[in-house]
Amino acid sequence: IVHVHSWQQFPDLMVHYYSTKYDVPYVLQVHGSLSRIGSKRTLKWFYDVLFGFRLLRDASKVVALSHFEAGQYRRMGVPEEKIAIIPNGIDLLEYANLPPKGAFKRKFGIPEEKKIILYLGRIHKTKGIDFLIKAYAHLINDMYCKDALLVIAGPDDGYLDEAKALANVLGVHNSIVFTGFISSKDKLKALVDADVFVTPSFYGFPITFLEACAVGTPIVTTSFGDTLEWIGDNAGFVTQPTQQDLADAIHKNISDDELRRKFSRNCIEVVRSNFSIEKVVEKLIKIYEGGR
Repeated sequence: IVHVHSWQQFPDLMVHYYSTKYDVPYVLQVHGSLSRIGSKRTLKWFYDVLFGFRLLRDASKVVALSHFEAGQYRRMGVPEEKIAIIPNGIDLLEYANLPPKGAFKRKFGIPEEKKIILYLGRIHKTKGIDFLIKAYAHLINDMYCKDALLVIAGPDDGYLDEAKALANVLGVHNSIVFTGFISSKDKLKALVDADVFVTPSFYGFPITFLEACAVGTPIVTTSFGDTLEWIGDNAGFVTQPTQQDLADAIHKNISDDELRRKFSRNCIEVVRSNFSIEKVVEKLIKIYEGGR
């Protein structure tokens, strides 16, 4: 059996050709790439018509990261019995010994009393970073939440200069820390020190959500893009994609200590109960055994 982890690249077409030719079953997992977004929407549509639908049709199983992605498969014609929902998972042993609280703040010169709003990932337009900066500006300038600091951590993927320019125009550039690329150790320190983890827009199932949950940091995201059903009012908030709603959700997390503690407990419980790497592997093995 073959497990294919993409469906829009040339090797995927080769796997499909030889798997069907020699009657070798394959499992297809697209990792959030079913949506036709960005500047290549039309090209993706042509690819789907010429090749993509065939790859989906001939797979013995397709793996969805969430119920949302399972619905996308169904809308593209995949029968219900071929769809298996298997989320991403993490090795919880990596989070058994966490760095002391305050280590990230000390390294980057952030005052101890500041509350950290953390974005962690590539600095790319599609991640909604402009939306986050505007919501943060509303939080600071209109809601007078002066004790919050926004940390944007991750490598530049073509949008860093625009993000900095936007922060400058909105008058919040002195309240935003752009760290650039950070190591795995510093990433863990950032997650531990963060009061809330914010990703305005995503597709698929970001591992960073699980990493934040593993250390007990609540999540705020929006309904723009994909959704994960286990987050909303459990591990954090899923808001409408408006600056006001995003700012309100962030403010609730950083201003209500009891709410944040509740979300923190839920975060740790949900990742231990559902997203350990052992549980994910067990589900995959069942898929492999059923596909032979």
